[in-house]
Amino acid sequence: MARPRKSERGTADIRLANAFWALLEHHRLANITVGMVAEQAELNRGTFYYHFKSIDDLVDRVIEDEVLGNGPVLQNMLSLVAGSSTANGFEAFIKHDMERIALLIKQGGMDSFSIKVKRLMLDVWKAILCDEGEELSPSARMIIEYSTSGIIGIIAYGALHESGEAPPDFFLSFVKNNSEFLVNQIGIAQGIPQEAVLEQVRATLHIAGVNDR
Repeated sequence: MARPRKSERGTADIRLANAFWALLEHHRLANITVGMVAEQAELNRGTFYYHFKSIDDLVDRVIEDEVLGNGPVLQNMLSLVAGSSTANGFEAFIKHDMERIALLIKQGGMDSFSIKVKRLMLDVWKAILCDEGEELSPSARMIIEYSTSGIIGIIAYGALHESGEAPPDFFLSFVKNNSEFLVNQIGIAQGIPQEAVLEQVRATLHIAGVNDR
C-alpha cells in the first residue's frame, strides 16, 4: 500500500476522526463504512487503511485518544484520585467530551462503549500499578470494572435521558466519591499500601504534564 504524502500524514488521522464524528451525528455506528468516512474526510480508502485497520479500530482510537487519552476525562479522574481540585476540568468535560460519549452511546449502543472503556481503564491501571510482566489481581480487576461501571452509568443516563442529564456538581461529587472508593479498595486487592497507590497516580500525572493543585 502506498504511503500517504508527508503533508497528508500529519493531518489525515485527525480528518478521518472528525469525519467519523460528523457522520455519527446522522448515522448509526453499525451503518458507517470505511468508504463513508474516507469520502467525508475527502481522502481515499488507502489513506484510511494506512491509519486504521477498520471502523472498529477507528472507534477504539477516538475513544482512547479523544475521550480518555488526550482529552481531560482520564487526567481529571486521576487528579481526583490524587486529591487535586478539578472542577474546571470536569466542567469542560461535561460540555465537550460528554457530548461525544453520549453520541457514541446513542448511535452505537451501551454494550460496545462499556466494553471498550473498561478495557482501556484496566490497561491504564495495570500500567500504574504493575511492574513489567505482572498482572492485576482478579479482585483488583473486579473493583476497577465496578468503579468504571458507575461512571459509565451516569454518562449513559445523561445520554439516554437528555432532560434528566446529571448536573455538573452531582457528576463531580459522584466521581470524587467513586475515586476515593477505588483508591481504598484497589490497594487492598493488589496488595499495595494506599499511599503507594496515590504516589503511582501522582507520578503518572507528572509524566503526563498535569500539575497537582
